[in-house]
Amino acid sequence: MLGRWPDELETEAATSLAITFGDDAAWDDLAGAPAVVQGLAERARLQPLDRELLRHLPHLQHVCHRPRLHLRVDEERVPVSRARRTPVRAVADLVSHPGDWEHRTLRSIQPSRVLARLIEDEWNLYENRVAARLVDHLLAYVARRLAELHKVERSLRAHKENVDEGKTSFWRARRIMTLWAGALDSKIEDDLRATRQQLEHARRDLQALLDAPLYQQVPRRVSVALSLQPTNILVNDPHYRKVAALWRAWVKLGHRRQETQEQRAARRQIEARAWDRFVLHLVIRAFSSLSWSATCTRAGWTLSRDGHSTVDLTRDDQGVIVLRAAEGATLRLLPLCASFAEEDGPGLLAQLRSWDRLGALVAVYVHSPVERAGVDVGAEAVQIPLERLDPDRASGWILAERAALLGCSPWGIDSEERITRMLNGWIHRTTVPRYPAHEKARDLPTLPATWRWLRYDGIHLVAMQAPTPNERDAAATWAAAQEVAFEAQARVAKTTRQAVNPAPLAAIKTLRPWVDQAVSLLDNLGTCPVCGEEGHVEARPGKEPDGSDATWWAHCTACESEWGLRLCRGCGFRYRALTPAVGFDLQQTAGSVAEAEWPDSVLGRDVWAQPCRQTPRQFRCPGCGQCAQRNCGRCQ
Repeated sequence: MLGRWPDELETEAATSLAITFGDDAAWDDLAGAPAVVQGLAERARLQPLDRELLRHLPHLQHVCHRPRLHLRVDEERVPVSRARRTPVRAVADLVSHPGDWEHRTLRSIQPSRVLARLIEDEWNLYENRVAARLVDHLLAYVARRLAELHKVERSLRAHKENVDEGKTSFWRARRIMTLWAGALDSKIEDDLRATRQQLEHARRDLQALLDAPLYQQVPRRVSVALSLQPTNILVNDPHYRKVAALWRAWVKLGHRRQETQEQRAARRQIEARAWDRFVLHLVIRAFSSLSWSATCTRAGWTLSRDGHSTVDLTRDDQGVIVLRAAEGATLRLLPLCASFAEEDGPGLLAQLRSWDRLGALVAVYVHSPVERAGVDVGAEAVQIPLERLDPDRASGWILAERAALLGCSPWGIDSEERITRMLNGWIHRTTVPRYPAHEKARDLPTLPATWRWLRYDGIHLVAMQAPTPNERDAAATWAAAQEVAFEAQARVAKTTRQAVNPAPLAAIKTLRPWVDQAVSLLDNLGTCPVCGEEGHVEARPGKEPDGSDATWWAHCTACESEWGLRLCRGCGFRYRALTPAVGFDLQQTAGSVAEAEWPDSVLGRDVWAQPCRQTPRQFRCPGCGQCAQRNCGRCQ
């Protein structure tokens, strides 16, 4: 068994999302709603039980320090030195017990022990047990509330850090601000500060009651039923009456019943299905933000976007999300409703290696946002599984079709960004058309020398970039003229009964639809994936006749972003890469963030391949995991 069941706040947030949207929510409903914790501003305010606690806490303090006590009177034979009060029958009792005589005299008996009346205070009253146990229950409740407020505060702090334009891309900062605009309001910081201050004061006051006389005298193991008995003290005493009211408020608003094994299993099944739904919600949000449209099918959805092949999205009975591209590439997303720590690393690594045979697979587990004090933070403070053993698998990077982990959370400020980054890289490896546009056409007549957008060696017809409308019209005009000329030659040859080579005419007829196909395949290369403006595309022909080693690189004149096709020098794999314009020194910023957070905390989803941390303008090959330098720590 690896990991543990997630924290209550994590599962509660995922469950509330699932309840809000239901099991049959449409694609558009999930795409339009952020997959973040619900009611963040409401959680920062005082809850009903918080107000009841603050209102009645002085009465609980009065009861604990000045409780109502009953006098317990017992009669017992004790040494004379301990006797303070003796009952009337003490003389008769002494006469009947000679063993308690010390010696006799002629006139009297000198006793060694005598029947005495012992009077003690009775602390263990029912009303006092209610007060003592209420202190325990309220301390547990306040601890849960402060943990929740800490998560809210951490989300606010992460929001500020993630929109700092000096540390993160302004494109990513803008998306995060839009994402959390509905969850945050202008008063949330003031409400959070006031609520946390009041609850911390209440916790200190409750902890002080642990040393109160009443709490010390009441046995720790005694319990009180949830339904209070209406005793005279609880009804008539002004302080005990408020303690009873606070108890009933805790039973109604803060008590959590003890679960049986069957109830716990049923609850965890609900939470696991809610986590499956949350991961699907993230995937839908990711495709929607990347401008993919969905068509509902019997098995799931068919996703489409201009310039890309379609993707089929299905989800099986176990919650596994399967993405299948038209070229046969498959990506599996396995929701794991579990939380892991670094001590689970070796076992997780062995499990992921066993999943490598399944192809590209990403296990999405429950991972709370991590606070880091600096770059070189110890693992005992960070607690990210596999970060030291295999940082690529720990951060969800799919390299060489290996299984990987990806931690998300409804409380995470960048969970959508991380899922979108992972899907964005897979999309640009599997759904984009093959570059360059290639067709075999033998015996095609000599093409005009002014056509710079393609090349022809007698067999391979290769388009390096999309033709302009004028070039397309020129190609159509030339092909029509050549077709008319060759048809005329064919008629003359038929009349004179001469042999005619049909290959040139067939090649010309192939050229015309191929030009339109080249336009559809290559027309989107110059569209900037960051700002959407048109950029300049530079074709880089390779040495192979069919263009199998050709690449291209584009530059956006509007936002200064760069993107294109790269060729790995090590394994020969071609992959797409993107370098967005961020407005600051990317290499210096990369060195100031933790290795596991690069490049998610800086670039977000605006990456197709992982930039090298030492040289961000270079990229790690998704096929072999090596960058151009091949000597950085991550590559090794």
